[in-house]
Amino acid sequence: MKKKQSQANNLSIVFLDFDDIKNPLLNAGQARSTYEVGKRLAEKGHDVTVISSGFPGSKDRIEAGIKYRHIGSRSRVIRLNNLIYILLMPLAVRKIRADIILECFTAPISTLFTPLYTKIPVVAKPTSFEAERFARRYLLPFNIIEKLGCRFYKYFIPANDYHEKKMRKYAPNIISRLIPEGVDNEYFNIEKKSPKHILFLGRLDIGQKGIDLLLQAYANVKNNIKWPLVIAGNGPDEEKTKNLINKLGLNSRVSMIGPAYGEKKNHVIAETLFVALPSRHEGFCLFALEALAAGIPLAAFDIPGISWINSAAARKATPFNTREYAETLVKLSNNSELLDKMGLAAEELAEKFTWEKTAQKYDNFFREIIKNEYE
Repeated sequence: MKKKQSQANNLSIVFLDFDDIKNPLLNAGQARSTYEVGKRLAEKGHDVTVISSGFPGSKDRIEAGIKYRHIGSRSRVIRLNNLIYILLMPLAVRKIRADIILECFTAPISTLFTPLYTKIPVVAKPTSFEAERFARRYLLPFNIIEKLGCRFYKYFIPANDYHEKKMRKYAPNIISRLIPEGVDNEYFNIEKKSPKHILFLGRLDIGQKGIDLLLQAYANVKNNIKWPLVIAGNGPDEEKTKNLINKLGLNSRVSMIGPAYGEKKNHVIAETLFVALPSRHEGFCLFALEALAAGIPLAAFDIPGISWINSAAARKATPFNTREYAETLVKLSNNSELLDKMGLAAEELAEKFTWEKTAQKYDNFFREIIKNEYE
């Protein structure tokens, strides 16, 4: 059911986000984005609800003005939770009473077909927009489902030009606003210490995050790099990552420290020489922005999802050339003057992104949609 609103009124906004900042199985960048944007929209007077998947110990709650509601399984098997969340979504959407629904695309099919189940305006956000990769991995037609589902959307919020262009191939008449993510001020305030390591921080998903590429490259030049590699995070490929470290003979050079949040995260960033970002796919990469805000340069592959990061703040190797990436690791490891220059450029770039600006752009777009729907 769609409620008529005037442009001046505050809105009832529902986020459909599989993840939750309290989910110990995931707690990825999109959950943080939903929280930061939702919190600021609530501060503006909007009624904000997030519908997420259940997880072990999950409870409905109100946090920072956001109403968190959970559906589906509370198991420790994230793929099971994912499947049940997708299957229950049509029923959940039919029960929503709101002015705007923001659907965060969900792996492995991206689209949840939300516009088919409601008359409420639905805005799609390409959190996971890589059904082709999952189709190759599982030998199922997820890419066909993605292509079909995208045609039903009228509104779209990408964080980069790549997703904007991809969506327009499926839905040429889509009404879109390019809105990047933001970063907390706390990352600008991290006091850097004497570096102790190179850092990878993220979900342990080899297919997306390219941890295998990083380890292969690092193994090839470990004798030319004095800095150990720290891997922070958790995820479905934790055991595979441990096995690969062992296979490559890197046990004395690579440490896995588990998930890093709050003070632990800030501490490990403060002691970082540079961040290794070997991803095969990214929608935006919130942690990359957090590292830049802390003045930490990046070593990455030149993929579309991080095209917003300029060459002054990141060294980008040809995708997915591990020899070239290894050379990048060596170059950054042994050139403190270059790192200092890149660190200044990194912080300067990050200053362009704030959660306040991001939330205001969401607010403006939502109000444009309401005006468009009722004029």
